[in-house]
Amino acid sequence: MKSTGYGRNGNRGRLPVWLRGLVVLAAGWGVFLCGQQIADGYAATMDYRDAPLCAAGGGSTAGSTAGGTGEGGGDACVRREAGTVLDSRTGERCSYDGTSGSSGGGTTTCTTYYDVKIERPARTDWLAVDSGTYDKARAGDPAEVRLWQGEVVGLKVLGHTFSYEPSSQSGVLWQLAVGCLALAVGVWAALSGRLFELFAFHSFGLLFVAFGSAWLGSLALFGGHWLTWAFASVWTGFAVFWTVGARRMR
Repeated sequence: MKSTGYGRNGNRGRLPVWLRGLVVLAAGWGVFLCGQQIADGYAATMDYRDAPLCAAGGGSTAGSTAGGTGEGGGDACVRREAGTVLDSRTGERCSYDGTSGSSGGGTTTCTTYYDVKIERPARTDWLAVDSGTYDKARAGDPAEVRLWQGEVVGLKVLGHTFSYEPSSQSGVLWQLAVGCLALAVGVWAALSGRLFELFAFHSFGLLFVAFGSAWLGSLALFGGHWLTWAFASVWTGFAVFWTVGARRMR
């Protein structure tokens, strides 16, 4: 009888060995590329953190950094521009977590945001502030906007100073998440290669595990408040617990 390749040897539903090898190589290459991007993002973020404030009313183009190019791409210091408050807004941003159980249950988490609209030379930006600043800010109030490589990284208004992550730092989080997922796919191809396992319900939890692991990795690189550490740890621990539990219940 002609063999179908699905057999008694436990290979039923498995990808061919050569295809699994290609997946492993692709996943390894993806991890390598993500590693390069993470290293570049870390270096650019450290350049920003080490950069001094430019002299009032000016910027320096005497040197360049790893932070990329763009408006003010050659600045070696954090530029300051005068701005004006134009408007303010508040609302809620909500996210739904559908991993609380296999019955389709989940929770919706909402957080209140407060923004002020700042006008500066050539453009305007909506920037996040705290509730106290939002309550006090009025159109026409003076502000100081801080720029690094053309990005807004700080705001000073009504005596309060706010800092914002440069894109190099936030980009590291997503590169870590993609790298974790690529690593998971590579391990799956090397040890299993069964498509029904890759697309099984419990594998959905790996997305949350990857994000949680990336979040913790980003905190390890750049630091963070202990409450952020605690929340990221609980998120990741729950994601792992749910994924393992769903796999056992399949």
